[in-house]
Amino acid sequence: MRCSRVSVIVLLLGSFLLIAPAAQACNIRSSTVRSGENLGQLFGHWGVGRSDAFVWGRKVSRRMRLSTLHPGDRVEGCLKHTRHGLRLRGVRIVHAHHRGVINVDWPGAWRRQLARSRQAHLDDVKWKSAVPAVIPSGQPKLLSFMVAHSLTVDLEDHHVKPLMADAIRDWLHHDSHLSQPLPAGTLVQALFIQPAGIALPVLVRILVYDAGQEHTLYRFIDTHGRMLIVDTHGEAMLPMLVRPAVSFSRISSGWGWRIHPILHRPEFHKGIDYAAPMGTPVKAVADGWVRYYGWHGNYGRMVELQHAPGFDSRYGHLLRYARGLHDGEFVHAGQVIGYVGSTGLSTGPHLYLELWLNDHRVDPIRAHVIQPVQLHGAELKRFEQVRSHVRRLLDAEASIADKTKAASD
Repeated sequence: MRCSRVSVIVLLLGSFLLIAPAAQACNIRSSTVRSGENLGQLFGHWGVGRSDAFVWGRKVSRRMRLSTLHPGDRVEGCLKHTRHGLRLRGVRIVHAHHRGVINVDWPGAWRRQLARSRQAHLDDVKWKSAVPAVIPSGQPKLLSFMVAHSLTVDLEDHHVKPLMADAIRDWLHHDSHLSQPLPAGTLVQALFIQPAGIALPVLVRILVYDAGQEHTLYRFIDTHGRMLIVDTHGEAMLPMLVRPAVSFSRISSGWGWRIHPILHRPEFHKGIDYAAPMGTPVKAVADGWVRYYGWHGNYGRMVELQHAPGFDSRYGHLLRYARGLHDGEFVHAGQVIGYVGSTGLSTGPHLYLELWLNDHRVDPIRAHVIQPVQLHGAELKRFEQVRSHVRRLLDAEASIADKTKAASD
């Protein structure tokens, strides 16, 4: 009897070892729901077949009414390549505006991985001493003016330094809540901090007041060291600077129509080929998480990074991956993730780079990405500290101005 129990345990352990790698082969896709879009369409964008999409639509409908899916919600899928095609293994619905999360057969291991890689929801991030200070210390400088002609002309008229003027224009240009251009009569108030030993002041707050409506933006450094532009509701803009991925000799094939060098037929090339010597380091174009690395058909050895919901990058034809690279790992912009090779459908050593925005490939050279982020939990509390600190600075500046005016009177 004891021997039979031992053999049963050994068989169970063996079964678990056989099953475990299959569970780890799951790849995560994420899409933000747009107006008029449904689950079936989202699954189709991922390459899921109609029958599988129908089955999972039924599964999700048992947990929630599909009519409660709104634009701005995020749908995440755990996908696996099988001999029958791409199949779903789990679905997760992340409702916007704090309406909760729905998990449908979401594998526990991947739930833990995704919790680390969630960029837009930072509830579980703990403060680390290495994180930059909440707000830079230094001498405050308050700039206030009324728009008379155009923002650019008015900044020049007030003799604002070019780099300071660029910062103000960038903040206001990327804010979808503001009229573009700002109408005449709009009050603009910008608070800069002049840190000791640094020539250029740092923009930390902008207030725009027009037609009785006040809109305020703050500079905020999150726990990953990224600079966000945040409004009073904790809604943030994350400017994503796309950096060069490789030191290359030339662009061997650019974005657009071409004759495929191997298949010899016309195709629209939805990426950039960078010719470089075999083994040249390949670097992440922006901060992000490793979503996938492995062999991927014509791409050969490939790394896919998720920089933010709806913003991904792919690096194809790699010779090998960076040592220690693993799924779910956070990588910084400029960090080496692999090395140039010629694997997959390739005529010679080069890097094939793709950028994806909202499930569409875009030209990597001309891409300019502003990613919306909603602060939550610990990050939102830290942001409240920033707002309180800025209010104290403004109160102190107002008090000094009042005393100066009283003395002159």
